[in-house]
Amino acid sequence: MSGCSAGLFLLELCILISLSKRLLAELIERAFEITRLDHQTLMMDFFGIQINLRSSRRFRLSLIFQLAGIASINLLLIIDGCIIQVHRLSGRDLCPPVLSDCFKMGIFGTNERVVCQPGQLLSNSTSSNAVCFVWVYREQNTLNILNQLGICSSVFSLLCHAFVCSCRISRKWWGLILLVFFVLIFVTLLIISLIIKIPISMTAKLLLTAASFLLLNVIQLLQFTHNYKCQYYLTSTT
Repeated sequence: MSGCSAGLFLLELCILISLSKRLLAELIERAFEITRLDHQTLMMDFFGIQINLRSSRRFRLSLIFQLAGIASINLLLIIDGCIIQVHRLSGRDLCPPVLSDCFKMGIFGTNERVVCQPGQLLSNSTSSNAVCFVWVYREQNTLNILNQLGICSSVFSLLCHAFVCSCRISRKWWGLILLVFFVLIFVTLLIISLIIKIPISMTAKLLLTAASFLLLNVIQLLQFTHNYKCQYYLTSTT
């Protein structure tokens, strides 16, 4: 699933990079509430700091990465809800209720296929943990798809608003400390879930990954805007 996540992110990244700067500025303005002060030069008001989207490559790429990350998370949620689901099982868990492709979770990547009968304990098939890929597209109907699209729309809006709020509070010293604290918590939870194999749903892992990525991008944007203001002040005084 990590390979699929990386592939979708790179796909979204390539699509956004290929867009015209004018269309990109419109998407950024709608998603992140960053106002265009000049529609010709694409001067943007980034929470009180005027930055040219056309000439500032780091600023432009940072927002492209943010948009690509949010969009790829939503595509993964659609895949997880409508096409294929990934279940991580321990010996005390029941096999998925439908036929699925299950594999032992090897330490060094040597995964062996396991026959996991629907509704039976995994321990009847193997003594180790397993990961099962459950194809759910046959069970989908119009209502299920619309519900999943509604969830994705809500997640997209939530992540965009979280980015905006994080950018605003990062201007305060206590806000920056809070963001670093949350990044450490989210990354620690992700690492622990990978090492100890905590049974966290794929949706929860995706949201933790998105939140970590979002906050790290906000922190590096804070550093960029600080240097940008210093350079602008030096050039305006000389």
